[in-house]
Amino acid sequence: MLLREVLEPWCAAGVSGVLRVPFPPGGAVYVHDGKLEYAECPLAGGVKRLLTRPGRLKLGTWRQAVAAGRETSQVGQQLVDTGHLTRFELEATVLTAVFDAAFFLFDLTETRGFEPGTRSYLGHSHALDVAVVGHEVDRRKRLLADAWPDPAVDTMAVRPCKRLNGHSVALTALQWEILSHSDSQRTAVDLARVLGRDTYSVLLEVRRMIRAGLVEPGAPGTSSANRAFAVWRRREPVSSPRQERGTPAAKPVSQEPALSGVRIPLPRREPSRNGVAAQGPVTPPVSEEVLTRLLAGLGAW
Repeated sequence: MLLREVLEPWCAAGVSGVLRVPFPPGGAVYVHDGKLEYAECPLAGGVKRLLTRPGRLKLGTWRQAVAAGRETSQVGQQLVDTGHLTRFELEATVLTAVFDAAFFLFDLTETRGFEPGTRSYLGHSHALDVAVVGHEVDRRKRLLADAWPDPAVDTMAVRPCKRLNGHSVALTALQWEILSHSDSQRTAVDLARVLGRDTYSVLLEVRRMIRAGLVEPGAPGTSSANRAFAVWRRREPVSSPRQERGTPAAKPVSQEPALSGVRIPLPRREPSRNGVAAQGPVTPPVSEEVLTRLLAGLGAW
């Protein structure tokens, strides 16, 4: 039974608690009043990584918030109350972390018993329906397969290609970061850690860059993070993403950017004459639906 299926009856009953994954890669999924509140996995980009990357919060600021709010599950609220984050920025970061962890956890089978009443140290930020998270996990898997069908490249160190296919190339901010840190030693998982990014976004972008001839896979990665990723890959079901009964086959997946970390204010991307997206401020949305759509339309920041 998949973890997402184990969660369904608990969420339907409206309970609060945590479902832990004790076996590699490990992790936990927290629900509150039947909604998915937070998820964490060592392979994913947790809130700490996303918030303490260069240019965002200082590590000391994060530690102070954890010390002040861990016991009462108010770490997120501490960051908002002290003016280090806006409410919307906290919600966007938590959503990024939740979807990243769910990508690695939702289709695993080994879990430990549900622990009622246990809360995440972050506290309540933005709860999601478990089915919404499941659909996003399936979408992400289709996007990965569409970008590059061979998953073996995920565990290989990448390096810049010595020659380009054309006379010029346009890079996104995330592509530039990946390219500048690709050293024939780091895999996509390693790069996500170095860059402070969510793991899925880097996995997807590396596959797209391989297809575009910007980077190429080399030798298998040797880091502990990459070994843990390889273990997860062997445990992950080989079947395609779930499809609901009675629904038509999925259409070819577009090169739609995945959910990734965001900086406030959020950008609205519109095509310009030369194909480069132009940016402008967007008023932070309120509803879950609007928030999820905005995040799904973001590129790397």
